[in-house]
Amino acid sequence: MTDEEPLRRRAARVVVVDPDGHVLMIEGFDPHHPDDPYWYTIGGGVEPGETDPEAAVREVWEETGRTVTVDELVGPVHHDEDAFSFEGRTIVQQQVFYGWVTERFDADPAGFAELEVRSTIRMAWIDPAEHRARGEAVYPVLLEELVRAVRGARASETTTSDPTSQNWL
Repeated sequence: MTDEEPLRRRAARVVVVDPDGHVLMIEGFDPHHPDDPYWYTIGGGVEPGETDPEAAVREVWEETGRTVTVDELVGPVHHDEDAFSFEGRTIVQQQVFYGWVTERFDADPAGFAELEVRSTIRMAWIDPAEHRARGEAVYPVLLEELVRAVRGARASETTTSDPTSQNWL
């Protein structure tokens, strides 16, 4: 533990969900604790001058190689603040979560930073509840709730934009 001030940052995260409800996740680890892997969502720090949705779009491209537009994002579906340790430093992160519903694809990181390369085990489409049941760490803790919110929001957008769907009151 160090006496350094915590690093405070804002992050945009994206819950990338396939039609079956599986989530594209990164399995990684803190280089100071390589024997404690965990799963986490696509996303990262918001750069100066960037909006949260712009950061979410950039992070999807950097971490998956896929181009998505702000209009294709769902949300935001959640905001929170989290504190965690990474490489011996405490990070306090205000984060906003968006969703993106898409067909499965093979992720090919287009812009991983050197630290991300060093601390990533793999990327995979997973059922978060199944991995938790096996005792694996999956973040955020409320991921299954966010998946339901993303899928529900996307379904309601599809229904309201379908001209054959009428809601008569």
